[in-house]
Amino acid sequence: MSEPFRWPRFVQFVHWSIAVLFLANQFVTEGGDELHEYFGWSILILVGLRIGYGLLLAPEPARISNMSTSPAEIKEHLQELKAGEVTEHSGHNPLGILAVWLMWVCLAGTAFTGWLQDTDFGFDYAVYEWHSWLVDGLLVFAGIHLLAVALTSWRSRKNLIKTMI
Repeated sequence: MSEPFRWPRFVQFVHWSIAVLFLANQFVTEGGDELHEYFGWSILILVGLRIGYGLLLAPEPARISNMSTSPAEIKEHLQELKAGEVTEHSGHNPLGILAVWLMWVCLAGTAFTGWLQDTDFGFDYAVYEWHSWLVDGLLVFAGIHLLAVALTSWRSRKNLIKTMI
């Protein structure tokens, strides 16, 4: 099997910046303070920059055009996993592609609900709870992401972590 794809430096920068900012917002900053809001907006901007980069400048497979999958591809991938097969993918496998999009949507939703909770609508509809649910979900999702990278690296005998460093 060939050496795994190494993600472009810009993708690595965005990935680790979002991870650090998200964790800092969860464990270091105080919700609602200026730094917390700055970090939240920064995460939203980074997600937008990553999508823009993927649309306009990124090499294969970091291009957005490569970040699509179908239910049939996901089902096939799950069957391969169940059978113990290891299929080589340049970039993300079908579940990874789904995870990336879910992560981006949840990060954007977290930033939006963070802003929305300080509006009249946010006060009337307890948007702080929506924000909290998204944050909790992202923490669980990040844990699943780490586990999936470790398991996929072990099964494929490739150091996938190295592709992002």
